[in-house]
Amino acid sequence: MSEQQSRRHGNSTSPLKVTHTAGDARRGQIEFDNTTLETPNLFPVINFYAGGTSNSLYGGGVHRTIKEFMVGHGDIGGGDYSEYFDCVMTSVSSLTDYNITHERYQDYTAAPIRERDVFEGFDGTLFIDSGGYKFLGDYELDGSDFEVDIDQTKIYEIQQKLGGDIFVNLDRPIAPDDSYEERVEKAERTAEYVAEFLRVSDQTESLRYLTLHGYNYAMLETFLEEIDDVLPIEFVHDEFDGVALGGLVPLKDNKGKLITAIQECRAVLDDWGFDDLPLHVLGISSSAIPLLVAVGADTFDSSSYLHSAINGKYLTSLLGSQPLNETSFESCDCPVCTDPELVSRMKGNVEYQKDKLGPVAMHNLIVQKREVRRLRERIERPGSDGLVEYLESELGSTKSMRTFAHRVVNESLGGYF
Repeated sequence: MSEQQSRRHGNSTSPLKVTHTAGDARRGQIEFDNTTLETPNLFPVINFYAGGTSNSLYGGGVHRTIKEFMVGHGDIGGGDYSEYFDCVMTSVSSLTDYNITHERYQDYTAAPIRERDVFEGFDGTLFIDSGGYKFLGDYELDGSDFEVDIDQTKIYEIQQKLGGDIFVNLDRPIAPDDSYEERVEKAERTAEYVAEFLRVSDQTESLRYLTLHGYNYAMLETFLEEIDDVLPIEFVHDEFDGVALGGLVPLKDNKGKLITAIQECRAVLDDWGFDDLPLHVLGISSSAIPLLVAVGADTFDSSSYLHSAINGKYLTSLLGSQPLNETSFESCDCPVCTDPELVSRMKGNVEYQKDKLGPVAMHNLIVQKREVRRLRERIERPGSDGLVEYLESELGSTKSMRTFAHRVVNESLGGYF
């Protein structure tokens, strides 16, 4: 067990206080503005604005039902699900998914999310992604659906209007098939966005995360070198509150490359003096969660809980699922599966699909969040044995994951002996 608290943001401390470690895995809290967020933690992706109006919690089909759970809405029978929404991720880019008009865009950005009456039951940490992965293609920024020219200044303005607690700079994500020259060019463009982001957000009280991209040490260091050419790296460190590692979604099914990317990122951050800051992994969760935690990710986000439900999958664990139409729901003690009305809906006794699949998505999220809590508890145990035992029992028995479990035990948790 170890304790550390580090510096940041104009000579103040890092928002991350590490209380326990198990090899490279770390347990702690991100503290800011009278808020404490436990780590490691999963940010479920939520589309707050999905084309509708306030009467429908701003719409979105299954997204709407998830928001009903988030606020304990009467349409799902009320209840308190807030512990599963202690932190959520949304993106500026979600505004482009529903062909909204300029008037609807103005309505969506007219007030911070938590100040909306319909979201009154939500009080979790709100992470707002810049949406760079979607807006940026061949150096084009497109907000034409709602008649807005999108650039770093406009992205920050939207993030601010939505009332986020954590912001990231606009970025230029790399792709697996990019050439070296393309990756350097994207790093240069991202460095320009970093400088602009720090300038326009200078007075913000929200946490600011620096986006990096890369699958190995050299790629990640290239991003930091390009940033260092624009701004002194010590200044960058002191102004940012965390680091967000992006560009990994194309590798989500390649656990070996995911492990390498996060291990290498931690190594680069250590060498460049950023290791005190929290590390967020963008867009990765599900079965990778134990591996992410073991190699040192503090937080991560994903909508896999929701997409699994849409595809008719009912999670039985981080690794297991079964077809919804073959599920009895009796073996699960979560608040969804112990509610007779919600079980009836999951069995198909509804008029609309959102009312069937929404509870399934909520159940899936509960499965994921409970496992993250178990991982936190394992890291709190002395040494690495608790986390090693978890990986052996939960991943080691599955042939497709056994190799990766053994790898992270040997490389990140001190080995078996």
